[in-house]
Amino acid sequence: MNSHVSTILVVDDVEENREILERRLGRLGYNVELASDGREGVALMRNTIIDLVLLDINMPVMDGVMALKTIREDTSLANIPVIMLTAIDDLETAMKSLKNGASGYITKPFNMDHLHQQIEHCIRPKG
Repeated sequence: MNSHVSTILVVDDVEENREILERRLGRLGYNVELASDGREGVALMRNTIIDLVLLDINMPVMDGVMALKTIREDTSLANIPVIMLTAIDDLETAMKSLKNGASGYITKPFNMDHLHQQIEHCIRPKG
């Protein structure tokens, strides 16, 4: 039995979105870390054990696309699953994100059950 509690990093520039996800994910039994932009999120990933990232695309300082690219180019972070969580409901953006290494792409407003299913799929032990 695996007793490890997974830690999810929520990177979103909207404080309300971060707080909602922190509460909901906490109720599901996850540890939650928060960052308000991509640069802050990547820095936090380098100093904290993160099991999965929920990454918004449209953010100031460093957007989600650049953050994803930075994560995938850093060998110490490259294997961490990243689910893009965005208000951009655009097939081209979704395909670009997946091509650049995102593990999933969910549009806002999202269904919490669907998000939880995606999270579990990404962090469930393989094998």
